[in-house]
Amino acid sequence: MQDFAFIDETLDINLTHTYILSIQVSLNGLSFCILDPVREKYIALSNKNMDPELSFDDLLDYIEEYIQNNDLLNQSYKHIKLIYITTKNTLIPNVYFKKENLKKYFEFNQKLDDLDEIHFSELKYINAYSVFTVPNQIANIFSKQFPGINFYNQQIPFIEHALFKYHSESKKVFVHINTSFIDICVTENGKLLLYNNFAFKTEMDLIYFIMYVFNQFNLNTETTEVILSGLLDKKSLTYSKLKEFFNHLKFDKLSEEFSYSYTFNQIPHHSFLNLFNLQLCE
Repeated sequence: MQDFAFIDETLDINLTHTYILSIQVSLNGLSFCILDPVREKYIALSNKNMDPELSFDDLLDYIEEYIQNNDLLNQSYKHIKLIYITTKNTLIPNVYFKKENLKKYFEFNQKLDDLDEIHFSELKYINAYSVFTVPNQIANIFSKQFPGINFYNQQIPFIEHALFKYHSESKKVFVHINTSFIDICVTENGKLLLYNNFAFKTEMDLIYFIMYVFNQFNLNTETTEVILSGLLDKKSLTYSKLKEFFNHLKFDKLSEEFSYSYTFNQIPHHSFLNLFNLQLCE
């Protein structure tokens, strides 16, 4: 994905205190979008890639410098939300959730690093909490720049959108492709049957993990719909390979809850689906 900044001409820099800022951060890049809640319209979308060869300390310096030099990230906003993209997440049913047990929940199936900061957020459609980590140094950069910021994991808008938008009686498979891993979930009748993430290096790795999920639920590769989002398009090698194994591929669409600036039409909308759908999450 290339660097870009698409800004609608209706954005008023003097009204940012009435706007909502959503940010998405990974070790590979930083994106953000701006919503005008009065018109329920997204009016800015920006993406900045980061050199994967940077050391973590250099990456932190780069993020700080980028924030300080970006005019839109130096304004006040009504609300600010941030997605940190990582596989280090877990789901805990509401009935078992206790805030004092966050560390125990997380370490049950994830490794907690010394500088990891544990966060949590409720998923309203599945009566569960997402428990996830953000590196303390990254959390500090954004908390300092945006006091009151709320942190999320990408699994939250991914799952919430799948359940909010699709209510089919048949099973559906959702796949969001990140730089080095996929998020995948299976839904049926508006219920979540499975969520997981898998690291991959090649297209065949990716196909293997999706097929593994198909086999778990005895799904038919000819008829079961696979709904795609993230870092791919119809011209990509990844899509071509997927098409060889799964007959019913579909790119996910933007939520109809909002409208979007025409300037965004220059890039595939499904690439930033989690970022746009973050506003549907509490």
